[in-house]
Amino acid sequence: MTDLPREVTAVEIAQLLASIDSAAERVGYGRGDVLDVADISTATGIGPDRVRELLDGAEPEQPPQAKKPREDYYRQLVMQRLESLRGGASYRTIGNAVDLSHAMIGNLVNGTRSTQVDYSGALERLYGVPHGFLSRPEGIALADQLKKIKDGLIAAALRERLLALGGERAALRHSGDEPPSLETLLDTLDEVMAKRPPADGQ
Repeated sequence: MTDLPREVTAVEIAQLLASIDSAAERVGYGRGDVLDVADISTATGIGPDRVRELLDGAEPEQPPQAKKPREDYYRQLVMQRLESLRGGASYRTIGNAVDLSHAMIGNLVNGTRSTQVDYSGALERLYGVPHGFLSRPEGIALADQLKKIKDGLIAAALRERLLALGGERAALRHSGDEPPSLETLLDTLDEVMAKRPPADGQ
């Protein structure tokens, strides 16, 4: 839980936003059409105002490197995220659902005890949130969500191209060590479409 995570900076967030702009344009949308602050806040556990700040270029908060401050940081993070999920449910109700004592849940909500992988996973499953929701620093949480949005846009663009070409699926065959990315496949389909002869009457 307290291992040093990878750092996500404002530069990486800006690069992801530029990728989203590009992907959104390929399906006829703009950034405002595909980025919803409330949805991002719900998916990441980051407050809406802070989401706006991060999208506007604020530097994500990084966990301290020293052991004790880092443990305190994660306790506070788990406390905030769990409180955002709890929705007024009693400690006993939550504890019964995940087989933990209500005192343990109270300690987590109050930030007086750090979570552990074995029961943080149970709490995340209870609330149907992604693995790591309770403990991902804001930079990582936001970056992961932006990548999902970008991938969704690229997938939508791929579906459009495939339908336009009269297909419903594509088989990815490659000879290298790494499979082609969705972006590469989309570029290939766009090249194919650009080379198609115009339809009759056009």
